[in-house]
Amino acid sequence: MPQLRWWDGRSWTSHISTAREAPVRHVAPAGFADPDEVRRRGRHRAETSGEGDTEARGPQFASGQSALPAGTNATPELGWAGAALTLHSVQATRVPMLIELGVANHPTIRIDPRHQAYDWLLDLERFPEAPTGVVVSVELVGAGTPPPFELPGKSLDELLWKVGRAAFPERLAPWLEDGQAYWLTRWPNWTSLQPDTDHIRQTAMLANTMLTIEQLAGLSGRGVETTRTLINALSLMGVLGVAEPSTVAPRAAREALGENSLFQRLRRRFRMA
Repeated sequence: MPQLRWWDGRSWTSHISTAREAPVRHVAPAGFADPDEVRRRGRHRAETSGEGDTEARGPQFASGQSALPAGTNATPELGWAGAALTLHSVQATRVPMLIELGVANHPTIRIDPRHQAYDWLLDLERFPEAPTGVVVSVELVGAGTPPPFELPGKSLDELLWKVGRAAFPERLAPWLEDGQAYWLTRWPNWTSLQPDTDHIRQTAMLANTMLTIEQLAGLSGRGVETTRTLINALSLMGVLGVAEPSTVAPRAAREALGENSLFQRLRRRFRMA
């Protein structure tokens, strides 16, 4: 029987629901609403201050302030930070799970990591950088459980790029450590995102060599803060290899990338100036 569990940033909590019913199709109402498949699911909705006695809201909107359930010992990560921690943990465990992100005043985002796909009623241009609340639910499922939306869905890489850049804007992602070096293990799927030229250039550098955040920032002429945000996002997408600080040797400054480098080839391919 599938079980619903919560990730508290360090471990999985006890399950709070074992019920999962087959989707029931109906016409989605106008405006912002949850997707048109309604299922009975256990879900935490953290209350805002002064809302303890208010009536339960309808299922159309997420109203939680925390991405973790009440009663955990650890201080919860709020907003996209909590969602990023859960997404990273699910990707790392490789256990069949389904994820729902209830974003305040937005439709629910449904994710199936088994197929590296997600579904959302809105385009990523409408992605909220700083929502008032994000509620995360994770459901353990069987390997043969049908996906919660029609495949192929949308590329999960694109959603993880958005979440990873918004989750920790002023710090390194908690699953990474200062002094680590990184290299690219596969090229991210940026089909519909049109990333900045600097993002492509720095990512291409990681495809050619292993670099720390400071080294990558120095070689690319970008700031450490923006480079750190890039590393956070690429790491959440699962496209980076990581070397521990003890194995990283100092390296001298390198010359600018030549005409036959990966970045220059990408520039010519996409006709970038």
